[in-house]
Amino acid sequence: MKRQQEEKERLRAAEKARIEEEERLDAEELKRREEEKARKKAKEKEKIEQLKREGKYMTKAQKEEKARNERKLQQMIAAGIKVGGLDEGEAEKEKEKEKEKKKADLRKRGGKVKVSVTAATLEFLQC
Repeated sequence: MKRQQEEKERLRAAEKARIEEEERLDAEELKRREEEKARKKAKEKEKIEQLKREGKYMTKAQKEEKARNERKLQQMIAAGIKVGGLDEGEAEKEKEKEKEKKKADLRKRGGKVKVSVTAATLEFLQC
């Protein structure tokens, strides 16, 4: 009888130790998960701060609006509508044409005009 009681005590102690070990392992796992979650949150926060410093951070609403605008733009292009600001080459050509027009107007109004003098012109002026 004493042996049976000792065996029961040993089994209870072993069961208690097993349960304590499981609880300890569960607590360690929970702590590891919380630390991982905190690490991910800190990493995401740092990423957002970096984007803010670079001026590239957009909220969810801003991202959705940008996507909407991009879809509209693609639809317009697909429909064959010319969208200003996309053809930079054409814009540069237009700027050059405007500069030339301004120069021509300046010449007409009496601004500085380059005159090329030839030999024939000099003879005419001397007569």
